Amino acid sequence: MFTFAADYFIMVTVASVGAIQFAAAHAGLRGLLFVGRASLARGLGVVLIIVGISLFFGTAERNLNDYEGGLDANAQAIFFFLGVLAGFGVTALVSTLLNLRMTGRDGAPTGGLDSLRDSNFAAALARSLGYWTRNWRTQTRRYFSG
Repeated sequence: MFTFAADYFIMVTVASVGAIQFAAAHAGLRGLLFVGRASLARGLGVVLIIVGISLFFGTAERNLNDYEGGLDANAQAIFFFLGVLAGFGVTALVSTLLNLRMTGRDGAPTGGLDSLRDSNFAAALARSLGYWTRNWRTQTRRYFSG
């Protein structure tokens, strides 16, 4: 069961990295891309999705019941969540290391994922956290004042 679960986790991680690359290229979020051109990033995303699925289903018999060594629904959901979380972590780490020069614009951070259009993940996160720690009182005043 451990090898089946580990193989499933690796498949989900690789496929989620590919899906994030494809989606980031489509949305123009250059700070999350592994390669500079959007068309290459889309191709890389599709290749990673196909490779992850092909390695999982092509290396062994995967049509197993949970009592014959497969994953039950609860374990599958947990490994899927952990695989997607690991895929996002790998994407954030690798894209930050590859895009160190993308630091973005100074000033107030743009809303949400739009900050990844011109900065890497670590720079956008640091800028957003710094902004919110300095301005949290003014940003939340309308929700807590009588």
